Amino acid sequence: MPPRLRWEAQRLWRQLGWPCAIGAASLALAVVAVQQGEALALRQQQLTAQLAAAARQSAMPSTASTLDADADSLAAFHAYLPRHDSIPEQLKTLLEVAQKSGVTLAKADYKPQEDGNAAFLRYQITLPVKAEYAQLQAFIVDALQELPTLTLDSVLFKREQIEAGEIDARIQFILLVKKPEVRP
Repeated sequence: MPPRLRWEAQRLWRQLGWPCAIGAASLALAVVAVQQGEALALRQQQLTAQLAAAARQSAMPSTASTLDADADSLAAFHAYLPRHDSIPEQLKTLLEVAQKSGVTLAKADYKPQEDGNAAFLRYQITLPVKAEYAQLQAFIVDALQELPTLTLDSVLFKREQIEAGEIDARIQFILLVKKPEVRP
């Protein structure tokens, strides 16, 4: 720093002191705060405009291309479903998965659940089983992986005593299949 400038700085410091330095720092901080406030206000306006545009776009009716894509997806889903006459094969696969998992199926209840509006049939399968928890879990996971149109509807566990190794369970699956073809 040149000597003249240093001398002026020292003279001002002696005259004004700490209160002036604190005031200058406060003024500088206020300027920065005002600039940040303006930047935040501008950003808020931009986000508000984007939000309004998104709200307007979501309120608009869906286009025909979206409806076509939905129809294509629905058609692909219906094409993926197995035929109604393949239910015995699907049940045989379910029994094989149970045997592989070490779960013995003593009996099973099967009943169709038809929905008049749907182009598919829900086939409800209720299986009362008794096995170790790990075997039941493996059976459920393997069954869902082996039969892609099988869904798990509910599982009810019951254990007679805490120390009992086996669990009584009631497993309810839903098998989705195409509706049977009506022949004239």
